[in-house]
Amino acid sequence: MDAFDHANIARDADETVDSPVADELVVLWRALAADRRAQDERTARLRAMRLIGEDGAD
Repeated sequence: MDAFDHANIARDADETVDSPVADELVVLWRALAADRRAQDERTARLRAMRLIGEDGAD
């Protein structure tokens, strides 16, 4: 037998998922992840535009 008490882990996880605060945190994290992806896409577009601009300047 290991040192961890596995009997309470599932119950503790269920309690945190069912709370309204946890739901709001999930929504917040998803919004932050979406914002980060959008920022990454904008950065990639700007880099591409700079590369195209440098190629056209020659």
